[in-house]
Amino acid sequence: MNLRCKEGDLALVIHDEPGCEANIGRVVEVRGPLNVNLRLELPCWLIRPAKPEPWAVTELDGAVVSKVVGWESSVEHPDAWLQPLRPLKGEPRDDVLERAPETATVG
Repeated sequence: MNLRCKEGDLALVIHDEPGCEANIGRVVEVRGPLNVNLRLELPCWLIRPAKPEPWAVTELDGAVVSKVVGWESSVEHPDAWLQPLRPLKGEPRDDVLERAPETATVG
């Protein structure tokens, strides 16, 4: 399986489900284990937004809600819908957030 992200990456959300488009352009941290989401039929990572603010989430019943999420929320996002943001050689990980596109909301 050819994946874009790896565990521990920071990634830019480049696509999301209908109703969750507000998440596009935001930065998340990626965590395993990698799971295949049965509804989307795509390999998905657990994610945590880089900035703790309301996040659009599709619930199991299909309803879209807005809530602050963390690892305990078990929110998944497909690997194909994420663009990894990796440090340049010798660059501290925190500097990746400084290079994130201007549309990203990071703290």
